[in-house]
Amino acid sequence: MENDVVLEVKGLNLFNRAGDRLVENVSLSLRAGETLGLVGESGSGKTLTLKSLIGLLPPGVSETHESRLDNPNCAMIFQNPLSALDPLCPVFRQLCEVIAARQGADAQTARARASQLLSRLSLPEELAVRDRFPGSLSGGQCQRLLIAMALACRPDVLLCDEPTTALDVTVQKQTIELIRSLQRELGFAIVFVTHNLAVAAQLCERLAVMRQGRVIESGPTREVLTSPREEYTRTLIGAVLPVPEMEA
Repeated sequence: MENDVVLEVKGLNLFNRAGDRLVENVSLSLRAGETLGLVGESGSGKTLTLKSLIGLLPPGVSETHESRLDNPNCAMIFQNPLSALDPLCPVFRQLCEVIAARQGADAQTARARASQLLSRLSLPEELAVRDRFPGSLSGGQCQRLLIAMALACRPDVLLCDEPTTALDVTVQKQTIELIRSLQRELGFAIVFVTHNLAVAAQLCERLAVMRQGRVIESGPTREVLTSPREEYTRTLIGAVLPVPEMEA
């Protein structure tokens, strides 16, 4: 059912080794097929919250919560594709390994499905024949490979950690459109972390605004952007640069 909750946490708190609170009393809920945006400036706790949802907290960070509904079928697109890919392993081989591990496919089936994903994501199909290392591909191609690997997990929930930040504006737009198209077709839910409200407005149905480890405002995207309650939210909206009007 579309209204089924597929991921939820209530009263999430994250601490470092010294006991300092990094994230305070965060509650999030995600329905099937929905896109939730976590927005805020760098250091506001967005990425740590996302890593908690998938169980990838850094060493030394501990967690408490009131309740959780985890989803075992999550996949994540990381912010820096070059650091997320194994630099010593050719990319097509990496994709095949993900398919074999997550889908239980044999080597031949994994290669066939990996080739289909290359085509689907407009990646060079020659990679299936002449594999290449991540360092020889562009940032946009590496990001699409991460998307391919995430889709190879056949997720119910796709967690996106600022996946367009390092891309130029043209590739950024293409990547957002690609994620939206795949979501419509495959029906997975998305938690999208970004500091860019313009990106969030294009992609997300609901927003949660984070500041200093807390969610200070949340609601439908249109409501948050047109009638913000918090001064910090208004500051974020004001920081979006408009396209200047040019004289004839």
